[in-house]
Amino acid sequence: MHADPFTTLLRPIMQLLDQALPENLAGSLKADIETKAQSVFKQMALVPKHEFEAQEALLQTLEAQIKSLEARLSELEGFSADRPPRGASSIED
Repeated sequence: MHADPFTTLLRPIMQLLDQALPENLAGSLKADIETKAQSVFKQMALVPKHEFEAQEALLQTLEAQIKSLEARLSELEGFSADRPPRGASSIED
């Protein structure tokens, strides 16, 4: 299982705080930093990379299908433009 990116990002900062400050101050600062960082990350609406890539692949597939359907529609419109509308009597009758 992958490590939480948030934890990976904050681990070095937390270790420095533990080394540089008294325990009670370091603990307080660590809690404040974690709370603020969590708040920022929640506002960013981040998604995991694999979910983004899956949606990107789906979008590419749908775009290809749209292009194919547009080409078929153009072909059918061109074909129907060459024929008289249904129910119309031909001049030769």
